[in-house]
Amino acid sequence: MKEERRLLKTLGKNVLIYRKKKRWSQMDLAAEIDVDRAYIGTIERAEANPTLKKVARLAKALGIHPADLLDDR
Repeated sequence: MKEERRLLKTLGKNVLIYRKKKRWSQMDLAAEIDVDRAYIGTIERAEANPTLKKVARLAKALGIHPADLLDDR
């Protein structure tokens, strides 16, 4: 369970970092992957556990590899 929580926090942090690098709002990213803006916030706060499909869509929208979203370095 601790590992899962750590991964969710890493994912959320990286979504936030890459989103800000693109100078996108949560609304911008949400529109790109066709989800509600609030859902992006729950991912960034590690409150949501997105499916692999959503992780892949996030990565594609952000122009990165899905593994980059789980990189905690």
